[in-house]
Amino acid sequence: VNHNWTPESSAWEKHCKNFCRHLDLPFKSFTLEWRDDSRPRGNSGKFGEARAREQRYQSFASVCGVEDLLVTAHHLEDQGETLILRLMRGSAIRGLGAMRPAQSLYGIMVLRPLLAVPKDQLQAWVAEHNLDTVCDGSNFDETYDRNLLRRRVFPILQSRWPNTVNALARSAGHFQEAQSILDGVAAEDLAACKRSGRVNVLWDLGSVSKLRLLKLDGPRILNLLRYWVDINGLQVPSERALREFVRQLVSGGQSASPVLSAGGANFRCHRDRIFLVPEPRLTERTSSESQVWQGPELSVRGPDIVVTTRSTRTRGLSAELFREGTVELRWRRGRQTVRPIGRGRHRRSLRKLLQESDLPPWQRERIPLVFINGRFAAMPQVVVDESCTAGAGERTIEIQIRDLRKEEWPENDPL
Repeated sequence: VNHNWTPESSAWEKHCKNFCRHLDLPFKSFTLEWRDDSRPRGNSGKFGEARAREQRYQSFASVCGVEDLLVTAHHLEDQGETLILRLMRGSAIRGLGAMRPAQSLYGIMVLRPLLAVPKDQLQAWVAEHNLDTVCDGSNFDETYDRNLLRRRVFPILQSRWPNTVNALARSAGHFQEAQSILDGVAAEDLAACKRSGRVNVLWDLGSVSKLRLLKLDGPRILNLLRYWVDINGLQVPSERALREFVRQLVSGGQSASPVLSAGGANFRCHRDRIFLVPEPRLTERTSSESQVWQGPELSVRGPDIVVTTRSTRTRGLSAELFREGTVELRWRRGRQTVRPIGRGRHRRSLRKLLQESDLPPWQRERIPLVFINGRFAAMPQVVVDESCTAGAGERTIEIQIRDLRKEEWPENDPL
């Protein structure tokens, strides 16, 4: 990944490309784009550093398959620096475990095989094999916290305690062991709070009962939320954000609907449920998509979804409606009315019907309305208008939604 921070960035990219060519390895590069005011510059550029890290892993994720591994060269000193930085930020136990040898991060399985190897040992190996290397001049800029630690603080610590780096790494290991115990507690709590029997059209990372969650004491609630985020390879929110989210849940009772971002997903509330919902990759769709149905199947792509049709023997839309007709998907809501199957002869407001349903609001926004030849027919997997259903002996068509985000998400064990 070419971070595009310095004039030398392109030369470093070329160096990596030539090195891969020498070893006959495939090479792919990504270049990050910056506005002048967002380019990282010391401590004033921390937001830019965080954004660069996120974009870096997003770039890796775009080329890493489900079974691929991303291997990094973090070493022993990196581990010690990470622990001290997180101590200075007041991190919780999970953060004080610093870097783990194997970890799911941004949907990628990351391995760090050199985490226990000292930096000087790696430098000696590089010199022994006469490898050509590059040096990032920004490593000498002490306005960056990590550089200040490396150049000023660590020499003082090591002059007094020569075993500083190893001691810090051992402490990080102890924190990881403690976190493992907390994860076991969180797994039990998460299973106990699991909300079953939910009605879901689109994919998410599970839901828990708000009532059951709030019966736990504060530290266990926080522990559960951190664990839930972590097992899905997401970025754990800050301690302040987590505590504020829980405070709003407690003070607002069952009507509380706070939202908490977790780096690629959000905690969202609906009635007695708290969901972990992946963020949509595309903005909300307000335009329409139309296509002529030529049978027996049709596929129309929407925002992060694919809407498909198939013939079925169960009760559904009449195939005659589709014959040489235009199927249109609309995301912009009007004042549609519908006569649901088996719900009497009176038409009802679709908006009212959705409000009464168990379908969360953020899912309603992403599910299109299906019109056939300009006539409202259905909201897929939610409601079908009685007037559009097939009669006895007629062929029927079922409309389904496939959530594309699920297909690109790493394998996990959501609720």
